[in-house]
Amino acid sequence: MKARAYTMQALVKYHGLRDWKLRIPYHDSISVNTTCMYTEAEISENGSGGIFISGIKDESADSRLNNVLSFLAPGKFADEFRIDSSNHPSLKVKGVGFSSSAGAAITLLCYMQLKGREPGSRELSMYARLFAASAARSSVGGFSRLYAGKGHEDTFAERFADESSIDLKTVVVPLHSNVKTEEAHREVESSPFFKARIDSAQRRCDMVENAILSNDIDRLGELVEQDTLELHSVTMTGVARTILMTEDSLRVIKRVKELRNEGVRAYFSMQTGPSVFINTDSENVGKVAAAVEKMGYSYLISGIGPAVSIVK
Repeated sequence: MKARAYTMQALVKYHGLRDWKLRIPYHDSISVNTTCMYTEAEISENGSGGIFISGIKDESADSRLNNVLSFLAPGKFADEFRIDSSNHPSLKVKGVGFSSSAGAAITLLCYMQLKGREPGSRELSMYARLFAASAARSSVGGFSRLYAGKGHEDTFAERFADESSIDLKTVVVPLHSNVKTEEAHREVESSPFFKARIDSAQRRCDMVENAILSNDIDRLGELVEQDTLELHSVTMTGVARTILMTEDSLRVIKRVKELRNEGVRAYFSMQTGPSVFINTDSENVGKVAAAVEKMGYSYLISGIGPAVSIVK
């Protein structure tokens, strides 16, 4: 049995976790699935040994799956399964969301293997969240919102819009980094601006959702840029003073602003990594891609992606 899940671009990003066991963020978050990057995972009928990514055993992924199994099937452990996972395209970069797609695909496979049926969207998102909070959103597809509740049952993702709601296209510029996302999440709470960030991001979720449902790309772009800068500000002001942006990130951001001044619809977005998402529309996506190519960077073009599914 094989599953495919698409990565997501976080539009309102969470940073830090209020509950690490349940992987519950401090506030709601919103994302949109991509169409250009995905994970395929396959579970063997009688296999064992854990999770293998591109043929290499991944102890960190095993640990995440064990957290899922502790709620889904207490007494079961990752090494009782054989799951082979691969990312497409194969990119050794940070901040493009492969942990979200891997978590969604692997959780769906284990659920169906253990329960013998396909889960509902809400239920799957709850279990996928135990692998990675972003996997909850990736699992439901389209534009989704993760509601940060008080416990396992009321922290789930829900899709509220899809490609019929807004003409969004994204040019993804993948960039390399050695910083681990988990490390950034753990130390960000030490920023003196973290409490303000929680309040600001929670309020922004409603504004972003309204912009999407109103087909207002410019308003959406402005809100997501502000959210990106806030996210990186609290990251840089934690005790470790972690800087996730690179010179390449800043070069791309500068060019995005120049394009906007030239009349091209383009807005930057970043997650907990240096990679840059450039949000635009069908009319302008070719111009944005040409500008990125002229700068010498590789890129991917994305639409609005679907939910996780079993590959027939």
